[in-house]
Formats: sequence, C-alpha cells, structure tokens
Amino acid sequence: MAFDPCALRPLFPILSQPAYDHPLTYLDNAATTQKPIAVLEAIQHYYSTANANVHRGSHYLSDRATNHFEQARTSLANFINAPEHSHIIWTKGTTEAINMVAYGLEHLLEKDDEILITSLEHHANLVPWQQLAFRTGARLRVIPLTSEGDWQLEYAHYFTDRTRIFAATQVSNAIGVHPPLQEMLALAKQYNAYTLVDGAQAIAHYPIDVEALDCDFYAFSGHKMYGPTGIGVLYGKSQALEVLIPYQTGGEMVHHVAYQATEFNVLPYRLEAGTPHIEGVIGLAAACEFLQSQDRAELLKWEQHLASYTYQRLFKVGGIDIYSPEKGTTLVSLTVPNIHTMDLNSYLDSKGVAVRAGSHCAHPLMAQLGIAGTLRASFACYNTLEDAERFCDALIEAIEILADD
Repeated sequence: MAFDPCALRPLFPILSQPAYDHPLTYLDNAATTQKPIAVLEAIQHYYSTANANVHRGSHYLSDRATNHFEQARTSLANFINAPEHSHIIWTKGTTEAINMVAYGLEHLLEKDDEILITSLEHHANLVPWQQLAFRTGARLRVIPLTSEGDWQLEYAHYFTDRTRIFAATQVSNAIGVHPPLQEMLALAKQYNAYTLVDGAQAIAHYPIDVEALDCDFYAFSGHKMYGPTGIGVLYGKSQALEVLIPYQTGGEMVHHVAYQATEFNVLPYRLEAGTPHIEGVIGLAAACEFLQSQDRAELLKWEQHLASYTYQRLFKVGGIDIYSPEKGTTLVSLTVPNIHTMDLNSYLDSKGVAVRAGSHCAHPLMAQLGIAGTLRASFACYNTLEDAERFCDALIEAIEILADD
C-alpha cells in the first residue's frame, strides 16, 4: 500500500500515550475519532483571540467570532457540495439533526401515512421516527435484511403511495453493511417522500456529494470525522428546510418578537435557537480542512485494507462468527460462540486495545441476527497494520484463555 499512516500519527498526540503499560491501540473509531493538532489549535485560537457571542454583538471580538463562525458554515457546505451555505444547519450531532427533522415534519403527516426505514438503523434513526408514528398515527415500516445479510430483491414494494418519509443510514455502524442507498432514494423520490440520510458512519471515510445523492436531508456528527464532540450538521434542500417547524425556539432564531406573535428568522438561523457551539463549529471546519488536505481515496483504501486484513486473519483462525463484509468496509464486527463479548472486550482493554462491545445502539438488528451484540474493531486513517495485528493477537489470546474457563 502506498499510503503510510505513520506520517499522520504525530498529528494525533493522544495516540502516543500508553494504555496499561501497552501501546495504545485505538480501534473504536466508529464511536468517535481522535483529534488532530489542527483541530485542537483551532479551538484554542478561537478562545485566545475571538471569544465572543456570534451575530448579536457590535464590537471587534463579536465581529471576529461571527466571521470565523460563518466561514466555517461555508467550509462545511463546500465539504459536502451543498449548493448554498444556508443549507447547513448546526446541531449537536446526528441525533439532534434527525430529531429536528422528525419534529419538523410532524405537521405534514396523517393517520396511516408511512415512514420507511431499513433494519440497519442506529437507534438515532429509528426511535425519532417510531415516536413520530406514535404521535401521528402513521405506520413505521422496515425494509429488512435477509438472513444472508443481503437485501431482498423485492425491497421496492415497501415504497407505496402512503410513503411520506424515507430515512436510511449510508453505512451501518454495527456491521458495516451499505444499503443500496441511491436506488432507494430514487424510489422514494418517485412517491414524493421526504428523504433523510444518516451519514454519521460515512462522513469520515467517503467524499460526500449531497447534490449527487439528491436527498432532502443529510445528517452527520463532527466527532466521528476528527472534529469536536457536541457539534454536527443537518444539511437540507431549501424547500425541505423551509417546511420544518422549528425544533427549538428562543433567541437568535427570531426576526421580531411581540407578546402576541413572533416572526421567525430566515434560514439557516430560523433553525438555530440560542447561543451555538461556536468553538465546536470552528473545530469542525478545521477537521474538514484536515481531511481535504489528504488524498481521501488513499485513506479509504488503507482503512478498508486494514479491515479486510483483519477479517481474513480471523476467518482463518476459525470459530469466530464475523458479521461485517470481507471487503468494502472499514470495520470488523464479530462474536465468538460461548464467550461473552464484554469478556473479550475486557481482555483486549487490558492489553491496551480499545474496541467496542455491545449492541451498538442497534437492538432490532442484533435481534434479527440472533445475537445480543458484537465485538467491533473500527479503523481510521491513523491506524497501522501493527494495530490490526495487535487486535488479532490479543483476541486470539483472549479466546484461548476464556475458552478454558
């Protein structure tokens, strides 16, 4: 492989520390990624040179903060190829973005309308729609995976004249499967349904072009793409954002307020109530700049290579059930019969290997697979082949030890 992750690792100071007297092997990137120095410095620079509230002040620091804040909005629009910077709505993350849409579209739903999702969804792209269905009398329908982990060829029949909303993940956080998203979005469009894509697991790995996707809404979180926690983005087409009832009301999102009535502000501010996460926005823009400074095709190829290497090595060991694909993904999700995933996780942690064990906020998917949860190793651009080998070595040791207990 031409790409060398060792050139990137010095940019992530946290990776140089040990864990329990072992080299830190961080493979929980699907949960959150580590932050490069550029992101840390951008946040520090804001607090050192421009700390003030945005938009509302009429002084030097406020003007400076507002300029950084709005420049970041333009950066994010360019990052996902949004036509206008006003299409970028700041949120706390993917979860708030999806809730914002679910709440905002409620006035358009009637009894027996249908909300369609897939069986891959994270709870954040399931529970808001479930609750919306409860409140409106709509039906929540699910396009299921087959028992072979593939899509039913007849999934098109799930789209009907009653489909009002279609929401789907771009990549499963639990097992790394990609739905046939472009085809599904095209079907939803035929029925004039509103469409939302959960891009939380895709944004760090794949170049995103929301114009090409042609979805009404696209949601993602900063902390999964080398940015800060507590900041995310809801992208929306102008006409889609305009129909949303504001999720929160208060300051900043208003144009004029009287005791009897309120006139809301224009987009994007109409959907951004209160003082925003200013340093998070600035840090997220720095994360975008970091990714854009790299050859993203090479990063993706490397991350997929690590996942494929890990899959192949563990497959040869035998006795391990792997639920993620062999190729085309950046994670490996597995179980070992008769050994609890939390026991495996604890052993790996004692060796300095950080992975994730559990249901990955995907209870219905785990139930469909007939398991309680999986052990998941997920890769990022700074991971090395040695990281993958340490994971495999520690897992094999854990199986040998725990199988004898």
